[in-house]
Amino acid sequence: MVVLQVIGLLILSVVCVAVLFISIIFAYLTVSAGFMHTSPAVPSCGKVKKAIIEEAASMLKDTSSQIVMDLGSGWGTLLLPLAKRFPNHKFIGVERGFLPYWTSVWRSRRLKNLVFLRQDFFETDISKADIIFVFLLNSTMAKLTAKIKNEMKADSRVIANRFPMKDTKAHKEVNLGSKYYTYYVYKN
Repeated sequence: MVVLQVIGLLILSVVCVAVLFISIIFAYLTVSAGFMHTSPAVPSCGKVKKAIIEEAASMLKDTSSQIVMDLGSGWGTLLLPLAKRFPNHKFIGVERGFLPYWTSVWRSRRLKNLVFLRQDFFETDISKADIIFVFLLNSTMAKLTAKIKNEMKADSRVIANRFPMKDTKAHKEVNLGSKYYTYYVYKN
């Protein structure tokens, strides 16, 4: 009986150490490439995610092929449903984080109109984008605003989740009950 209890404790200890080790690796891979340089890989979720997807869908329907980019695309939670819904548009996610990038690539493997790039979005060409999604911290938005204004083509739009573009008046601000559920639409 004592031997079984010792074996049980050893197995439980090994499992606990394995879970701790996997959690540390997961946390490191998730935030190392994103948070240290820009923003953590936090997905858009809940009612604001749904509202942003519908906002973009209203911009995409009944139009010729457009390019939609998500700068800091994380887990692909915005691009995946839109790419499925609008197969004649092109969707590009840009993500530096190792784990979010590879998760997005795996989840999108059957979609021909969706690609994910593992690179720094400050070094990404955004000049052909018609719509850009961003869900980045204020400090990153301040740096990104100049890039967007300088590189995006005329009549392009930016949908910013929670954090507005610096010193730029939004064309539309949508508040879904609190500042945590707010997004901004900008026209270039």
